[in-house]
Amino acid sequence: MPRVDIGAITLSYAEAGEGEALLFVPGLLGLSKSWEFQFGHFAKRYRCISFDHRGAGESDKPAGAENYATNLLADDAIGLLDALKIDRAHVIGTATGGCVAQNLAIDHPDRLGACVFTNTWTAADLYFRRLQTYRKWIAEAHGPDAFVEFSSVLTNGSQQFRYDFEKVMALEERSKQTISSLEIIQARIDMMLAHDRKSELRKIDRRTLVIGTVDDATVPVYFSMDLHKAIKGSQLHIFNEGGHYAYRHRADDWNAVVDKFLDQESAGDGAPA
Repeated sequence: MPRVDIGAITLSYAEAGEGEALLFVPGLLGLSKSWEFQFGHFAKRYRCISFDHRGAGESDKPAGAENYATNLLADDAIGLLDALKIDRAHVIGTATGGCVAQNLAIDHPDRLGACVFTNTWTAADLYFRRLQTYRKWIAEAHGPDAFVEFSSVLTNGSQQFRYDFEKVMALEERSKQTISSLEIIQARIDMMLAHDRKSELRKIDRRTLVIGTVDDATVPVYFSMDLHKAIKGSQLHIFNEGGHYAYRHRADDWNAVVDKFLDQESAGDGAPA
């Protein structure tokens, strides 16, 4: 994968296709590879871009908790768009990437077309805080590989282990090969728990689609409903099954929903109907 110096940091990124730009922001795993089921589909019509988060994959991994916050990841995304000479992009974010997309929509609305938030949250509640704290404790007690394996079970779920096993193992192996230090894993989980733009979500004025999954054990579906209610004019699509990685496990269905939404966006001006 190519790397680009955006000033504060050097990012590893992926790019495919031509046309309007689609910026895919990964979740806590932080790997652009997680969007492999989307790149092959959307690159037929769009210029698809994604990147490895700071602290993940082949991007720089600066030490220090002060280097990890969802607003810094949003700044990285803007730096990448600048480096690639992209003035405006539709943004699609999952989980932590959805938090990054919230920051982009609130702080950099002029750089965005439409927004898609999938399986993400507004602000951590007790359920979410306990779950992520347990992930951190597993990393602290058993090391980065155990953290990756537990995270893989939690986010993929049993159906993907059964029916998409090779893809699950390939993504898990890449994560193990590029995993950060324990200090950075801790800082990135704390980054998730600290994210809270709940009181500002009403400021989002981009055309928005929110996607959730009933059986998502990582990010409960009620967060998608909350996000939808907070963003005026947003659309909501709920899958009954698909787990946290619905965009991977149900890629054809997920892609079709987003395709329809983007087709609607192409006829508008980027603002809610």
